[in-house]
Amino acid sequence: MKAIDTNILARALVRDDVRQAEIADALIADGVFIPLTVMLETSWLLGSRYKVGRLALADILSEIIDLPGVTVEQGDALGWAIAQFRGGADIADAIHVLGANGADAFVTFDGEAFRKLVDPPVAIEVPE
Repeated sequence: MKAIDTNILARALVRDDVRQAEIADALIADGVFIPLTVMLETSWLLGSRYKVGRLALADILSEIIDLPGVTVEQGDALGWAIAQFRGGADIADAIHVLGANGADAFVTFDGEAFRKLVDPPVAIEVPE
C-alpha cells in the first residue's frame, strides 16, 4: 500500500487538473494510506483556498475515511476529531491531540481553544 500526499488527495477532490485527477483516482482505487498530517493539510487547503465551509468540510473528511481501499491513520479516532470540528472546535487542535495518543498529556498555553474538545483521548493541560 502506498501513502499519498495532500496534493494527490486534493487533485482527486477538487479536480482542477484533469490529468492529475485521473492519476490520483487510479492511485486511490488501488488502495492508499493517508497520514493524519495529510488529512490536516487537506482540511486547511479546502477551507482556506477553496472556501469549503465547516459542515461541508466535515462531511468530506468523513467521506474520505469511508472510501473503499483507503486506510486513514487513526481513522476511527479521526472520526472523533471530525465530530469536534463539526461542533465548533478547530480541526488542527483535535488532530494535534490525536497525534499525542500514548502521551501522558497534551500541554498548551491555548486552554480556551482546547476547552472546546469533548472527551479528548489524551488529557489536556494548561500550565500556569
